[in-house]
Amino acid sequence: MIFLNCKKYGGGVGRRLCMPNYSGSSDSIYKYKKFVLKKINHKYENVLLFGDVNKLRSTAIELIRGMKNEDKINRDQRNYSCKKYEGIERKRKYQLEEKNILDEENEDDMMNNNENVNNIYNDNNINNDNNIYSDNNINNDNNINNDNNINNNVNIYGKDILTTCEKVTSPLTKKLSFWQIYSIRVKKNLHLLDASDFALILQSFHLYNKDTGVYVASVKCIENKIPQMRGTSFVVLLNILSKRLKKNNYNEFFEKMMNFIPNILYELNIKDMNNILKSFYNLDIMNSKVCEIMYPKILYNMDNINDAHLLSSLCYIFYKYNFEHLHFFECLKKKSLKLMNTFDAQDFYKFIFSLYKKNICVKQIMEEKKNDISAFKSFYNEEQKRFFSEICNMN
Repeated sequence: MIFLNCKKYGGGVGRRLCMPNYSGSSDSIYKYKKFVLKKINHKYENVLLFGDVNKLRSTAIELIRGMKNEDKINRDQRNYSCKKYEGIERKRKYQLEEKNILDEENEDDMMNNNENVNNIYNDNNINNDNNIYSDNNINNDNNINNDNNINNNVNIYGKDILTTCEKVTSPLTKKLSFWQIYSIRVKKNLHLLDASDFALILQSFHLYNKDTGVYVASVKCIENKIPQMRGTSFVVLLNILSKRLKKNNYNEFFEKMMNFIPNILYELNIKDMNNILKSFYNLDIMNSKVCEIMYPKILYNMDNINDAHLLSSLCYIFYKYNFEHLHFFECLKKKSLKLMNTFDAQDFYKFIFSLYKKNICVKQIMEEKKNDISAFKSFYNEEQKRFFSEICNMN
């Protein structure tokens, strides 16, 4: 039997049909085209090749420290130090670096002082004794402690100490490819991370406003780590996930976190408790039992509240939770009399509004702030102005 058409064989390795750029004949323009891998971008090789938990942790610390402008950092996040998540050796390393930098600054200051003293007694100044006390020399003495030297001092980021080399340098700018690779490595190592690692790594994504799906991917692993959480990790994770996860889709997860609050209450300060209550309020997951658990500790530490914003926020959030213990609101009112001069317009409105709704007498507060209320009116909307006018008429 004669076959008019020859059979077409696929062939093996090296045949044209097996080349990445398919060509059916040996005379194609792709005849000498070879498959070549792109060169490795060495800028990311440390993340790719050494992307273990330690590398991810150090990368997160580097990103958090790279936030030069603290105004970008969420107000609730400023108190959380990335140094809490570092090992003892890393802490000692930073302390040694800070000590060396400060020693170098002291040596430079001494050299500058000697140079300025010598300049005072040079030939020109000897001929003109009055020039010793001229404005130019005074300015030279002041330059020893000018802004440049002040900037070389230790900078504070929340409770974390940052040295000059970390603070003065330009803020970190990472490309999209970095965040994609960083996110991939995090997702591949989720099963190896503990609660503090999750808090640190997710905070690095949150501060730079990056969402590559790492928040959703982390929920299941974080849920398994809830029993091992410490207070700081709990507050950081709750604050981030309550803002990043879709509302009402993870209620069971957040309820588990709420049920775990009694176990970490001893590690929380007043700001932490306030942030926890606000996070659950924003999620529409409110339970007055949480307030009942927290309010004895808040009362015990009432003397430590020196911030009118925190006092106002506590009063408002407990009102929103429909907390029934009026004694708590009376204590907040008593504390406010000591912080009366530190209230701004919005904090004062929230505080008075909450007390008024809980039937707490605000006459004494209104009398003391009578002059300030008229100045605050420019910051209020019509509804807020009506509220204050009603209270003033009642009093």
